[in-house]
Amino acid sequence: MDESMDIQQLVNRSGVQRRNIYFYVQQGILPAPEGAGLGARYGEEHLLRLRLIPILRREGLRLDQIREQLSAMSADDMRARLADEPHPALLPQPSAPPPVAFTAGEACLRIDLPGGMQLIVPAQLTAENRLRLERILAAAGVPVLHKA
Repeated sequence: MDESMDIQQLVNRSGVQRRNIYFYVQQGILPAPEGAGLGARYGEEHLLRLRLIPILRREGLRLDQIREQLSAMSADDMRARLADEPHPALLPQPSAPPPVAFTAGEACLRIDLPGGMQLIVPAQLTAENRLRLERILAAAGVPVLHKA
């Protein structure tokens, strides 16, 4: 390998979480690293593949199809494909809704959601907004407890 990185360096350079990298290796989308454990080393091919995966996913490919495409590509093919892609900063970004402003001292509820996220809502809700909140929580898989 020309360029050798440990797992943390690969995470930092690719922006892909460690558990996803391990999953991709397990699924054969990434080749196994050289070595094992803390001594495992990753190279440029790992980084190139990790940068191509989201591009191929946006094109609608399944992971098995991505594995096939990447296994048929050389490092030069991957570099060329990446060079043809617009820089991520130039891609259209989804517009975020404007943030909700809370006034100082206003009581809020903090609701833990899957994925380490939190939903913060005013403690006082209209009946209509309470129903909306319950639908949102149900869609997120958060059990809703009703007070008697």
